[in-house]
Amino acid sequence: MNFESWGRFPVAEHQNVVSPSTHREAARDLQLQPTPLLPRGLGRSYGDSCLNNSGTLVSTAHLDKFISFNASTGLVRCEAGVTLEDLILTFLPRGWFPPVTAGTKFVTIGGAIANDIHGKNHHRAGNFSHHVRAFELLRSDGTQLLCSRTENSDYFRATVGGLGLTGLILWAELQLKPVQGPCINMESIKFKNLDEFFTLTAESNEYEYTVSWLDCLATGRRFGRGVFMRGSHSEATAKNPDKFFHTGVAWKTVPFEMPDFVLSKPSIAVFNFFYYHKQLRKHARGVQHYDTFFYPLDSVSQWNKIYGSRGFLQWQCVVPAGERGEVMKEILA
Repeated sequence: MNFESWGRFPVAEHQNVVSPSTHREAARDLQLQPTPLLPRGLGRSYGDSCLNNSGTLVSTAHLDKFISFNASTGLVRCEAGVTLEDLILTFLPRGWFPPVTAGTKFVTIGGAIANDIHGKNHHRAGNFSHHVRAFELLRSDGTQLLCSRTENSDYFRATVGGLGLTGLILWAELQLKPVQGPCINMESIKFKNLDEFFTLTAESNEYEYTVSWLDCLATGRRFGRGVFMRGSHSEATAKNPDKFFHTGVAWKTVPFEMPDFVLSKPSIAVFNFFYYHKQLRKHARGVQHYDTFFYPLDSVSQWNKIYGSRGFLQWQCVVPAGERGEVMKEILA
């Protein structure tokens, strides 16, 4: 059976997929499989990190239960298949939010640990693993290890960002962050070049969340232009409880695989032009629902079909602050 990553490249053929519902079933399934094993959450990774060509995938789809929650401290223990969306819908009405979130809420807790995801608050909160207190790891030989920074710490460090190669996470204990409501006070600022971008970055440390979009195809005097977005959780509480939930399903969908020319350089240049100019003012302020601020693409079902048959690879990097100008210019050139 074939599976692909969210970027639709590569496609891998697997011998089997098992989906245990209990920890006992998971231990049994792992020992019965004759081929190499790899855990899989919701498959939202780019590249091949959620694929196991010619092997067996261990789905955490049914390991999706909450185990315990401390309403005073915000410490939650849940199984690996619980998603960020599950956390938000369950605990945001109680005043708690994931400490770090990716650009989609359709990510499992096991996947968030295995990829050590980061979010818009990386400059203040660090990676997802900074907020993980402990987890239980099931090894392929049936051994179950309680892992934390003080117990089986080598396995803890190897599993964080380990892409599932150390075993299957059964459950994890995670520290949530307190918030007042579902809204974000946000600002969107257009910048003309990289110097303006670096200035905005330096001035925005007080904001919980920052992210930027750069027009990578702009040249000449437009080189390095983009939009800088920053925000923090609003201190206003929601008067209407329904405001916590925004929408639970995607209201738009990409019904078919797009032709490859849709992501061609000319079409992307047109998109970039309109995206940059859709904000008429240089500096816009407003209040956004968390779903719009963090997860704009979650409202479009199967949007990865836009990548076409060739698929898409995402490249990320970290550069030294002292060399950021030259490195960014080299990347964009």
